[in-house]
Amino acid sequence: MGWWGSMRLLAGGIIAVAVASGCEEIAALVDDYLPSTEPQVAPEDEPQVEAIEEKLPERPASSTARSETEVITFRSILENPTMTREQRIRAFENLDPAALQKPVVGSNVSGGPTTATTRGPPGQAGPSAPELAAARRRVPVVMYSTDWCGVCRRARQYFAENQISFEEHDVDRDPRAREEYLRLNPRRSVPTIKVGDEVIVGFSAQAVNAALDSAARRRLN
Repeated sequence: MGWWGSMRLLAGGIIAVAVASGCEEIAALVDDYLPSTEPQVAPEDEPQVEAIEEKLPERPASSTARSETEVITFRSILENPTMTREQRIRAFENLDPAALQKPVVGSNVSGGPTTATTRGPPGQAGPSAPELAAARRRVPVVMYSTDWCGVCRRARQYFAENQISFEEHDVDRDPRAREEYLRLNPRRSVPTIKVGDEVIVGFSAQAVNAALDSAARRRLN
């Protein structure tokens, strides 16, 4: 018997004694004080069900791509002090050998040291935040990916959440896109992301934003 049942039994005994002794007022008082229905217990909160991440499709046997977890850029190769000259040459060959022969104007590929920002004439202020934001939106972003690549999905979600417009090509389904992607990245890894003139192998929000800022500043200078 629970607590509520015990209280009802005790109250019933008091009422019976009160009636037998002629104290109907006490019996009525006790009966009025005690609710006729058992209090309702608040339902426990339903357990929170964790969102199950959508399972990616399996990598088809016909695919020549592999998922890239590390991030490699032209800039990271140039500024890596631990790499030997031979290692840099091999790294560039894995990215875009054509860019080494004739770098485009303003490209991050160069033989000399790079600087964080391009300085204008003395006394000239740099671009304002709204100007830089507008220039960033005009920088073309192209991602070569596959539907089974988890890193590609992370990149896709980041672009959507941060309202970064981008063009996407599935290298398993689009032969023309695959040809361009292999030219940019003979390592055959996805995602391969081209931000302006810079090629990023793998995905890093920091690398993407640095490339966007760099390309935007070049457009404003």
